[in-house]
This record gives sequence, C-alpha cells and structure tokens, in this order.
Amino acid sequence: MPGSSPKSGGGRRDSPRLRIALVIEDVGLGGGQERVLAELAPRLARRHDVHLFCHTVRDIDLTGITVHRIRALPAPPGVRALWFTLSSSLTIHPSDYDIVLSQGGNTLVQSWVLAHTVHRDRHRLRAQMQRRFRLKPAWRHAWECVRDAIFAALERGAALRCRGRVIAVSLSVRDYFVREYGLMPQEIRIARNGVDHDVFSPELRAEARPRIRSELALADDDFVALFMGGLWFEKGLAETVEALAAGEEPWRLVVVGEGPRERFEAMASEHSVADRVTFVPHVHRPQDYFAMADCLVHPYPIEPFGLVVLEAAACGLPLLAARSGVALDLIEDGRSGFFIERRPAEIAARLDELFRDRAMLERMRGEVHRRSLRFSWDRQAEEIEEIFLQATSAEDASREAGGRS
Repeated sequence: MPGSSPKSGGGRRDSPRLRIALVIEDVGLGGGQERVLAELAPRLARRHDVHLFCHTVRDIDLTGITVHRIRALPAPPGVRALWFTLSSSLTIHPSDYDIVLSQGGNTLVQSWVLAHTVHRDRHRLRAQMQRRFRLKPAWRHAWECVRDAIFAALERGAALRCRGRVIAVSLSVRDYFVREYGLMPQEIRIARNGVDHDVFSPELRAEARPRIRSELALADDDFVALFMGGLWFEKGLAETVEALAAGEEPWRLVVVGEGPRERFEAMASEHSVADRVTFVPHVHRPQDYFAMADCLVHPYPIEPFGLVVLEAAACGLPLLAARSGVALDLIEDGRSGFFIERRPAEIAARLDELFRDRAMLERMRGEVHRRSLRFSWDRQAEEIEEIFLQATSAEDASREAGGRS
C-alpha cells in the first residue's frame, strides 16, 4: 500500500501554522503505530511545519516534512528502543517547537503524548503466558521483566509529564491511563485511528475470495475463521486452536502472520484438528485475506486499538473480539459480531453459531462495514490538529492575560 497520500488537510484556514515534532522509531505503511504516524505526518504537513525524529521512514509522501534521522543502535529491539529514548531526548530541542508529540515514553522531552501503549497490562499478560506455556528460558524472561518495568516507568513519566496533553487512540487506552497513572478521564482526549476505505473494502470479496481460497485449497462453502497478526500466545491463538476441537461444527481456521508455527502445528495435531488449520506467512495484501474469510477472531484482551480489527470491519468481516480497542466501537453483540473472552468453549460456541446461521452472518457483514465508515485517517488528523490548535490558542490567551495583569 505504498504512496498513501492525504485527501484533505483539515483545520481552519485562519489558524496559525504550528511547528510540530513527531517522535517515533520507525515510520512506514506497515502496521501499528508506525502506520499511524505515516498517515498523520503528511496530513499535518499540509498546513503545518512538521519534523519527523526517527530511525527510518519509508513509503510516505515527505512533501513539507523535515526528517531528522537518529542513528539506530544494532541491538535487540528492547535495547534499540531504549537507545532511541535516550538519543531522541538529546537530539530534540523542545523550545524549537510548539508541539513535541511522542508515542509514549520514547523520549523524555515530549509536550504531548499520542497514547497507544499499555505496558503494565502487557507485562501482566506476558507473565501469565510464561507461567502457562514456558515460552522463554528463565534468563530471557527475567530480562524481559526488567525491560517491561523500564518501559512502564517511561510510559508513566510521559503520562504525568504531559498531564492534560494526552491523546488516546481508544477508550480502553484512556481507561488504562486513568486506572494505572491516576489521570482524570477529562484530561485525556480521544482520537481514534483510521482506515483507508479505498484499500479495505467489501468490493474485494468477489475477486479475492475465490482466488485466495483456491491458493489455500479451501472450498467456496467452507466456513473460515481468520486470525491475523503476530504475538500468537498473547493474542489468543492457542485458545482459538483449542476452540476447533471444542466446537461442534467443522469450521476452519486460517492463521496469517509470523509466529512459532511448529509449536502451533504440534498443538493442532495434539487436538486432532491439524487438517482444519492453515498457516500463511506474512502477506503484503491483508485485504485479500479479509475478503477470503467469513469472520475475524481476535481474542486479545489488552488491544490498545487494533488496526487489523478495523481493517477487517472495513472489508465487511464480522468480528469476534475481546472488549478492548476499536472493537468497543465496532461490535454490538449479535449485530456486527460478538465480544468474546479468550476461552476455547466460548470461541467455539460463537463460531458454531455463525456457521449455522449464514443469514445472520450476512447481516453482520453489512452492519460492521457501516460502523467502520466513521473511521478515516483524515478524520483522525483533523481531530488531532483541532486539539493542538485549541490548546495553543488557550495558552496564548493565558499568556496575554498574564501580560495585562
């Protein structure tokens, strides 16, 4: 999906031009927060002076954007992230900018946070997965606990440093910052991520469904649940594989993404469902796989937003997801999908229900797509710009009042 470009700049014609520094390790049209900044930066640059502080940037229109490359440290991801926090803090001069927007604790000099991380929740979930599955050697798990504690401390520091200037990408991220760091709900604005409806669309179904199913040796009438992404243990793939054995109907599971495939193939064999699971490595056109499937399964209980969930919805794919992230906005039980816990019996029961009621499945397709239409990258950029303009206007007014007194 290279070459994505903004359709509108948003904002008011008479508003001031702001100097905005955006701080993130990598920027590109892949997934996660690097995708969010890849969409946001060009849109803000149409009306403002935008500076990117990053290791790498790719596949975006850099018109009007000044890129400040911070040399990456050739090290494991955790160490690389800590290095970026240190080096960005020494590189950026906050007084040069009206806004220094970080993605959490990846710098120590931010004036605003676009919050998309829930480090404390993720540490707790990782610990649960380690106890249950023994995923890593003890020494590596110990290091990751130290790393997680550092990340959580940086996240807390950013939240408190920018109190009143935190923008969350979802209701669940807002609630996390309230619960974990004592912020008040009214101190946190929400600007939800977007989706490109020209790329992710129900219209793909007619062409992509038969083509991808043929490639995967799936029949047209097979009921296919899709699991897409990485972090397989954290995001509930084990429970989804177990649901195959717990269900009463012969639905199938397609897993798209990178993970410990051999371990999950063994798990599927242990449950005698290996013939109903298909593993597909990372793909460059996820929209084709959304078009191929009948529903998305995403039982990730601490999802900060979930671009994959929104993209699936935009393609008209009914959702089975945990009560977190964008699923809170997209799912109404029985109308656009189902909320699920990461329990095999519950996942299986919902998939059995969809398998048996294809009319309900079809109604859900239309409803979930309709709900996805309120989300766009233009809308998020306009919301964030308006937040910045309102804040700077209030600060200017406050300074003027102080000067008169």
